Amino acid sequence: MIPIIDFKSSDVEKKMQEAYTTCGFAVFTNVYDSWFSEFSDWKQLMEEFFRLPLESKKKYEYSGVKENLGYNWLEEETLNPNRPGDLKESYNWVEPARMQEQYWPKEIPEFIPLAKKIERIARMLSYEFFYKFENIFKLPHGSLVEKHMDGSSTMRIIHYPVYDGDIKDQQIRGGEHTDYGSITLLWRFDDVGGLQIEDRETGEWIDAPIVENSIVLNVGDMFARWSNDNLKSTNHRIVNTDLTRSRYSMPYFVDPGRDVMIENFTDEPDKHPPISAYEYLKWRLAQSYVDDDYIENEDVAAEGAKYITNY
Repeated sequence: MIPIIDFKSSDVEKKMQEAYTTCGFAVFTNVYDSWFSEFSDWKQLMEEFFRLPLESKKKYEYSGVKENLGYNWLEEETLNPNRPGDLKESYNWVEPARMQEQYWPKEIPEFIPLAKKIERIARMLSYEFFYKFENIFKLPHGSLVEKHMDGSSTMRIIHYPVYDGDIKDQQIRGGEHTDYGSITLLWRFDDVGGLQIEDRETGEWIDAPIVENSIVLNVGDMFARWSNDNLKSTNHRIVNTDLTRSRYSMPYFVDPGRDVMIENFTDEPDKHPPISAYEYLKWRLAQSYVDDDYIENEDVAAEGAKYITNY
Protein backbone atom coordinates (compact mmCIF):
# COMPACT_ATOMS: atom_id res chain seq x y z
CA MET A 1 0.00 0.00 0.00
CA ILE A 2 1.09 3.55 -0.72
CA PRO A 3 0.44 5.55 2.46
CA ILE A 4 -1.50 8.81 2.59
CA ILE A 5 0.05 11.14 5.19
CA ASP A 6 -1.25 14.38 6.67
CA PHE A 7 1.81 16.65 6.52
CA LYS A 8 0.59 18.61 9.54
CA SER A 9 -0.11 15.58 11.74
CA SER A 10 1.83 15.13 14.97
CA ASP A 11 3.25 11.78 13.84
CA VAL A 12 4.19 12.81 10.30
CA GLU A 13 7.89 11.99 10.77
CA LYS A 14 7.13 8.53 12.10
CA LYS A 15 4.86 7.83 9.14
CA MET A 16 7.46 9.19 6.72
CA GLN A 17 10.10 6.91 8.19
CA GLU A 18 7.80 3.92 7.78
CA ALA A 19 6.92 4.89 4.20
CA TYR A 20 10.38 5.64 2.91
CA THR A 21 12.14 2.68 4.49
CA THR A 22 9.61 0.33 2.89
CA CYS A 23 7.86 1.37 -0.33
CA GLY A 24 9.70 4.63 -1.06
CA PHE A 25 6.52 6.59 -1.92
CA ALA A 26 3.82 8.47 -0.04
CA VAL A 27 0.94 10.82 -0.84
CA PHE A 28 0.79 13.96 1.32
CA THR A 29 -2.20 16.12 2.15
CA ASN A 30 -2.23 19.55 3.87
CA VAL A 31 1.07 20.58 2.30
CA TYR A 32 0.38 23.70 0.24
CA ASP A 33 -3.02 24.93 1.48
CA SER A 34 -1.97 28.59 1.28
CA TRP A 35 -1.31 28.37 -2.46
CA PHE A 36 -4.37 26.57 -3.85
CA SER A 37 -5.37 29.58 -5.96
CA GLU A 38 -1.89 29.86 -7.51
CA PHE A 39 -1.93 26.20 -8.51
CA SER A 40 -5.44 26.52 -9.92
CA ASP A 41 -4.28 29.46 -12.07
CA TRP A 42 -1.17 27.51 -13.02
CA LYS A 43 -3.24 24.55 -14.28
CA GLN A 44 -5.00 26.89 -16.71
CA LEU A 45 -1.70 28.27 -17.98
CA MET A 46 -0.30 24.76 -18.38
CA GLU A 47 -3.27 23.82 -20.53
CA GLU A 48 -2.91 27.03 -22.53
CA PHE A 49 0.76 26.31 -23.17
CA PHE A 50 0.17 22.75 -24.38
CA ARG A 51 -2.67 23.97 -26.64
CA LEU A 52 -0.22 26.15 -28.56
CA PRO A 53 0.52 24.96 -32.12
CA LEU A 54 3.36 22.45 -32.26
CA GLU A 55 5.49 24.81 -34.33
CA SER A 56 5.16 27.44 -31.58
CA LYS A 57 6.16 25.01 -28.84
CA LYS A 58 9.08 23.72 -30.90
CA LYS A 59 10.61 27.20 -30.77
CA TYR A 60 11.54 26.20 -27.20
CA GLU A 61 12.90 22.79 -28.18
CA TYR A 62 14.59 20.85 -25.40
CA SER A 63 18.18 21.97 -24.85
CA GLY A 64 19.66 18.63 -23.82
CA VAL A 65 20.31 17.77 -20.21
CA LYS A 66 23.38 19.97 -19.87
CA GLU A 67 20.84 22.79 -19.47
CA ASN A 68 17.77 20.52 -19.10
CA LEU A 69 15.39 23.23 -20.37
CA GLY A 70 12.57 23.56 -22.83
CA TYR A 71 9.96 21.55 -24.67
CA ASN A 72 9.81 17.92 -25.78
CA TRP A 73 6.98 16.64 -27.96
CA LEU A 74 5.10 13.36 -28.19
CA GLU A 75 7.33 10.24 -28.34
CA GLU A 76 10.48 12.36 -28.25
CA GLU A 77 11.55 11.03 -24.83
CA THR A 78 11.82 7.55 -23.39
CA LEU A 79 11.86 6.80 -19.67
CA ASN A 80 12.79 3.20 -20.36
CA PRO A 81 15.11 3.00 -23.40
CA ASN A 82 13.90 -0.52 -24.12
CA ARG A 83 10.41 0.79 -24.91
CA PRO A 84 9.10 3.04 -27.73
CA GLY A 85 8.86 6.79 -27.10
CA ASP A 86 6.56 7.88 -24.28
CA LEU A 87 3.06 9.15 -25.06
CA LYS A 88 3.56 12.57 -23.51
CA GLU A 89 4.85 16.08 -24.10
CA SER A 90 6.67 18.18 -21.53
CA TYR A 91 8.34 21.47 -20.71
CA ASN A 92 11.22 22.08 -18.26
CA TRP A 93 12.32 25.22 -16.45
CA VAL A 94 14.56 26.01 -13.49
CA GLU A 95 15.10 28.71 -10.89
CA PRO A 96 15.70 32.23 -12.29
CA ALA A 97 19.45 32.19 -11.60
CA ARG A 98 19.92 29.23 -13.98
CA MET A 99 17.07 29.82 -16.43
CA GLN A 100 17.97 30.89 -19.98
CA GLU A 101 15.70 33.56 -21.40
CA GLN A 102 15.27 31.96 -24.84
CA TYR A 103 13.42 29.00 -23.33
CA TRP A 104 10.60 31.05 -21.81
CA PRO A 105 7.42 30.84 -23.95
CA LYS A 106 6.61 34.36 -25.14
CA GLU A 107 3.09 33.60 -26.42
CA ILE A 108 1.56 33.61 -22.91
CA PRO A 109 2.60 36.73 -20.94
CA GLU A 110 1.25 35.42 -17.61
CA PHE A 111 3.22 32.17 -17.92
CA ILE A 112 6.67 33.42 -16.95
CA PRO A 113 5.90 35.22 -13.64
CA LEU A 114 3.67 32.42 -12.38
CA ALA A 115 6.15 29.72 -13.45
CA LYS A 116 8.81 31.50 -11.39
CA LYS A 117 6.47 31.63 -8.39
CA ILE A 118 5.49 27.97 -8.71
CA GLU A 119 9.17 26.96 -8.80
CA ARG A 120 9.86 29.06 -5.72
CA ILE A 121 6.96 27.46 -3.84
CA ALA A 122 8.13 23.97 -4.82
CA ARG A 123 11.68 24.78 -3.68
CA MET A 124 10.46 26.00 -0.29
CA LEU A 125 8.29 22.90 0.14
CA SER A 126 11.22 20.63 -0.68
CA TYR A 127 13.13 22.25 2.18
CA GLU A 128 10.24 21.50 4.53
CA PHE A 129 10.49 17.83 3.61
CA PHE A 130 14.27 17.82 4.04
CA TYR A 131 13.85 19.29 7.53
CA LYS A 132 11.70 16.28 8.40
CA PHE A 133 14.28 13.86 6.97
CA GLU A 134 16.92 15.62 9.07
CA ASN A 135 14.82 14.98 12.18
CA ILE A 136 14.21 11.36 11.22
CA PHE A 137 17.95 10.70 10.90
CA LYS A 138 18.95 13.06 13.74
CA LEU A 139 21.02 15.24 11.41
CA PRO A 140 21.99 18.85 12.18
CA HIS A 141 19.17 21.25 11.36
CA GLY A 142 19.54 22.61 7.85
CA SER A 143 22.32 20.23 6.81
CA LEU A 144 20.37 18.60 3.96
CA VAL A 145 18.69 21.85 2.99
CA GLU A 146 22.05 23.59 2.64
CA LYS A 147 23.33 20.91 0.25
CA HIS A 148 20.36 21.50 -2.05
CA MET A 149 20.21 25.31 -2.03
CA ASP A 150 22.61 25.62 -4.96
CA GLY A 151 21.58 22.36 -6.57
CA SER A 152 20.41 21.47 -10.05
CA SER A 153 16.71 20.94 -9.35
CA THR A 154 14.26 21.04 -12.26
CA MET A 155 10.54 21.78 -12.63
CA ARG A 156 8.63 19.97 -15.34
CA ILE A 157 5.06 20.14 -16.57
CA ILE A 158 3.78 17.11 -18.46
CA HIS A 159 0.77 16.64 -20.70
CA TYR A 160 -0.36 13.12 -21.50
CA PRO A 161 -2.75 13.93 -24.36
CA VAL A 162 -5.87 12.19 -25.58
CA TYR A 163 -4.53 9.58 -27.99
CA ASP A 164 -6.35 7.49 -30.57
CA GLY A 165 -3.42 6.61 -32.82
CA ASP A 166 -1.60 3.33 -33.17
CA ILE A 167 0.16 2.18 -30.00
CA LYS A 168 3.47 0.44 -30.58
CA ASP A 169 4.38 -2.79 -28.83
CA GLN A 170 5.12 -2.05 -25.12
CA GLN A 171 4.44 1.67 -25.59
CA ILE A 172 3.00 3.43 -22.54
CA ARG A 173 2.81 6.99 -21.24
CA GLY A 174 5.97 6.62 -19.16
CA GLY A 175 8.16 3.53 -18.87
CA GLU A 176 9.25 1.98 -15.58
CA HIS A 177 12.22 3.66 -13.90
CA THR A 178 13.62 4.97 -10.65
CA ASP A 179 14.60 8.62 -10.20
CA TYR A 180 18.33 9.21 -9.87
CA GLY A 181 18.37 12.30 -7.64
CA SER A 182 17.41 13.12 -4.04
CA ILE A 183 13.62 13.45 -3.91
CA THR A 184 10.81 14.16 -6.36
CA LEU A 185 7.67 16.14 -5.52
CA LEU A 186 4.77 15.43 -7.86
CA TRP A 187 1.57 17.41 -8.38
CA ARG A 188 -1.32 15.75 -10.25
CA PHE A 189 -3.90 18.18 -11.62
CA ASP A 190 -6.80 15.86 -12.43
CA ASP A 191 -8.30 12.50 -11.49
CA VAL A 192 -6.89 10.57 -14.45
CA GLY A 193 -4.95 7.60 -13.11
CA GLY A 194 -1.84 6.01 -14.52
CA LEU A 195 0.90 6.34 -11.89
CA GLN A 196 1.90 2.91 -10.62
CA ILE A 197 4.55 1.84 -8.11
CA GLU A 198 6.19 -1.57 -8.13
CA ASP A 199 5.79 -3.54 -4.91
CA ARG A 200 9.34 -4.17 -3.74
CA GLU A 201 8.50 -7.63 -2.37
CA THR A 202 6.02 -9.11 -4.85
CA GLY A 203 6.90 -7.23 -8.04
CA GLU A 204 3.23 -6.37 -8.54
CA TRP A 205 2.27 -2.90 -9.78
CA ILE A 206 0.13 -0.79 -7.43
CA ASP A 207 -1.98 2.20 -8.48
CA ALA A 208 -1.07 5.38 -6.62
CA PRO A 209 -4.18 6.72 -4.89
CA ILE A 210 -5.56 9.95 -6.35
CA VAL A 211 -6.16 12.50 -3.60
CA GLU A 212 -7.29 16.03 -4.40
CA ASN A 213 -4.77 18.80 -3.58
CA SER A 214 -2.07 16.35 -2.61
CA ILE A 215 1.63 15.91 -3.38
CA VAL A 216 3.31 12.59 -4.08
CA LEU A 217 6.88 12.40 -2.83
CA ASN A 218 9.32 9.64 -3.72
CA VAL A 219 12.94 9.01 -2.82
CA GLY A 220 15.54 8.90 -5.61
CA ASP A 221 18.56 6.64 -5.97
CA MET A 222 21.05 9.24 -4.76
CA PHE A 223 19.16 9.92 -1.54
CA ALA A 224 18.82 6.18 -0.93
CA ARG A 225 22.61 5.81 -1.19
CA TRP A 226 23.09 8.86 1.02
CA SER A 227 20.97 7.15 3.69
CA ASN A 228 23.10 3.99 3.52
CA ASP A 229 20.18 2.29 1.76
CA ASN A 230 17.75 2.85 4.63
CA LEU A 231 15.55 4.92 2.31
CA LYS A 232 14.18 3.12 -0.74
CA SER A 233 14.10 4.27 -4.35
CA THR A 234 11.34 2.38 -6.13
CA ASN A 235 10.39 1.60 -9.71
CA HIS A 236 7.37 3.49 -11.03
CA ARG A 237 5.67 4.06 -14.38
CA ILE A 238 2.72 5.77 -16.10
CA VAL A 239 0.40 3.30 -17.83
CA ASN A 240 -2.29 3.85 -20.47
CA THR A 241 -5.14 3.89 -17.96
CA ASP A 242 -7.45 6.17 -19.94
CA LEU A 243 -6.28 7.53 -23.30
CA THR A 244 -9.63 9.27 -23.87
CA ARG A 245 -8.75 12.03 -21.38
CA SER A 246 -5.76 14.31 -21.00
CA ARG A 247 -3.61 13.90 -17.92
CA TYR A 248 -1.52 16.73 -16.45
CA SER A 249 1.19 16.45 -13.84
CA MET A 250 4.15 18.45 -12.54
CA PRO A 251 7.20 16.84 -10.96
CA TYR A 252 9.89 18.82 -9.19
CA PHE A 253 13.17 16.89 -9.34
CA VAL A 254 15.31 17.93 -6.37
CA ASP A 255 19.06 17.39 -6.68
CA PRO A 256 22.06 18.64 -4.70
CA GLY A 257 24.93 20.69 -6.11
CA ARG A 258 27.18 18.70 -8.41
CA ASP A 259 30.16 18.92 -5.99
CA VAL A 260 28.19 17.81 -2.93
CA MET A 261 29.60 14.57 -1.53
CA ILE A 262 27.16 11.69 -1.27
CA GLU A 263 28.38 9.85 1.80
CA ASN A 264 26.58 7.84 4.45
CA PHE A 265 24.83 10.23 6.85
CA THR A 266 23.78 7.50 9.29
CA ASP A 267 25.86 6.09 12.15
CA GLU A 268 25.89 2.63 10.52
CA PRO A 269 28.93 1.12 8.77
CA ASP A 270 29.23 2.44 5.22
CA LYS A 271 27.70 0.33 2.47
CA HIS A 272 29.08 2.58 -0.29
CA PRO A 273 32.18 4.75 -0.70
CA PRO A 274 31.76 8.54 -0.84
CA ILE A 275 31.17 10.01 -4.28
CA SER A 276 30.29 13.47 -5.60
CA ALA A 277 26.77 14.03 -6.90
CA TYR A 278 28.09 14.57 -10.43
CA GLU A 279 30.31 11.49 -10.43
CA TYR A 280 27.42 9.50 -9.06
CA LEU A 281 25.23 10.58 -11.98
CA LYS A 282 27.90 9.57 -14.49
CA TRP A 283 28.31 6.21 -12.76
CA ARG A 284 24.55 5.52 -12.83
CA LEU A 285 24.35 6.38 -16.49
CA ALA A 286 27.25 4.06 -17.22
CA GLN A 287 25.47 1.26 -15.36
CA SER A 288 22.20 1.78 -17.19
CA TYR A 289 22.94 2.88 -20.72
CA VAL A 290 26.53 2.97 -21.93
CA ASP A 291 29.98 1.65 -21.11
CA ASP A 292 32.45 3.43 -18.84
CA ASP A 293 34.65 4.81 -21.64
CA TYR A 294 31.65 6.32 -23.40
CA ILE A 295 30.24 7.98 -20.31
CA GLU A 296 33.49 9.81 -19.59
CA ASN A 297 32.46 12.33 -22.25
CA GLU A 298 30.59 15.00 -20.26
CA ASP A 299 28.27 15.90 -23.13
CA VAL A 300 27.30 12.27 -23.60
CA ALA A 301 26.69 11.89 -19.88
CA ALA A 302 24.39 14.88 -19.96
CA GLU A 303 22.51 13.69 -23.03
CA GLY A 304 22.01 10.24 -21.55
CA ALA A 305 20.45 11.77 -18.46
CA LYS A 306 17.30 12.67 -20.38
CA TYR A 307 16.08 9.19 -19.56
CA ILE A 308 16.00 9.94 -15.84
CA THR A 309 14.20 13.26 -15.54
CA ASN A 310 10.76 12.43 -16.86
CA TYR A 311 7.74 11.46 -14.87
